[in-house]
Amino acid sequence: MASTHGAGATRSVLATAGQLENERQALKVLASPEIQSRIAALESRYLEHPLGATPAGRASARRAAESVAAAAVYSTVNHDSDRPVAFWGANPPHTWHGLVLPRAGYGIENPDNVYRHFHVDGRARYEVRGRFPGRGPAELHFVVMASVPGDTAMQIEGSQMLSTLRSDAIHFRRDRRFTISIDADPPDGRRNHLAIAPEGRFPVHVRDLFTDWAAQSPVALEVVRIAGPDAAPIRSQQNLVHEAARRLDSMGPFWLAFNDRFVYSLPANDVQTPRVRDGGRGFSTIGHFSLQGGENPADDEALIVTLDRLGAGSLGIQLADPWGVAYEYVDRTSSLNQIQSQANRDGSYTFVIAARDPGVHNWLDPEGQAAGIFVLRWQVLPPDATPAAAVRSVRLIKMSELRSALPPGVRLATPAQRRAQRSQRARAFNRRIGL
Repeated sequence: MASTHGAGATRSVLATAGQLENERQALKVLASPEIQSRIAALESRYLEHPLGATPAGRASARRAAESVAAAAVYSTVNHDSDRPVAFWGANPPHTWHGLVLPRAGYGIENPDNVYRHFHVDGRARYEVRGRFPGRGPAELHFVVMASVPGDTAMQIEGSQMLSTLRSDAIHFRRDRRFTISIDADPPDGRRNHLAIAPEGRFPVHVRDLFTDWAAQSPVALEVVRIAGPDAAPIRSQQNLVHEAARRLDSMGPFWLAFNDRFVYSLPANDVQTPRVRDGGRGFSTIGHFSLQGGENPADDEALIVTLDRLGAGSLGIQLADPWGVAYEYVDRTSSLNQIQSQANRDGSYTFVIAARDPGVHNWLDPEGQAAGIFVLRWQVLPPDATPAAAVRSVRLIKMSELRSALPPGVRLATPAQRRAQRSQRARAFNRRIGL
């Protein structure tokens, strides 16, 4: 993405002073020889994996290693519970306020989310002070974790959530502002409260969930440490480099093992019944696609997936590379939600996964690759929604059979319409984050 944001323009609620300062520090850490050598080592590890012998795995290995490294560096630089910053740390490449930022993401980050995080100390007390915009996200979700996934030797399975809070349970004042307390004290009836343990440091993850990129905006957030022990000295750059290297050495193998166990153990081109997600975050299911192709586009395969919305406030499907880093999603349709998609006549949604453009509006674009990971999510659900009804059908077909395999009335897309769709998408994303 070549988006820019001039220094004199109105600042996005994401571009706080703490955000920009941490980004400047992160770029220095990321450029260090120690981190660059760790990126090369992770790339080599990917290429030595069986997926590294596949065209898609080989083509995306360096990209994925760099993305995980940027996320690891961001997590390290922002790992300061004495000076917490609600840091936007999973994002596409972008340029703003004089900074050129790389791709940062891992664990199949959702393009419909703005991800922010900060750290808290169990011995201290904090307040999160926020302001909900006029058109805010479909859901705002806070979760306190035991640790960052992949940051330690934590088990791959099992919940690591300590406490959660969703926007439907947050008490807002008349001006749409709110305050959330975070500490180890007894709740004592506090309505907006996240509990933490009295010892240790814990990451707090914040997700703004968007359905309409062109209209919804992120929530303004400020994290304030209001009590606690004396602050530790600010860490040196060399300390940050060593810690980021350690974190990257842990995160890369962790997510490789996660994918091997929970994604590639499943049959290709199959969509499993969704699971109920922890923290009241709806349903989700994960899998991988592997399509055959040839010199003749008619010989290509396509995966057709039809879903029931289940009354969800947010239905989304996305593609990631074989290593779990989201395929390009700013100006390509590697993800689609119910606003960006065209529904079928019966209210269901049919999506087509194909390496080449099939001329269908609801095309999931894997950047020309024929393999990768997919994730489906149903969020903001009614209480009577059931996972068993979520997936209506999954079909692997030859591209020559596509038109006859699609439901009646499916919206098609000419090359000009595709260009317009991509351009509109990029404008909506840039507006959403204030670029």
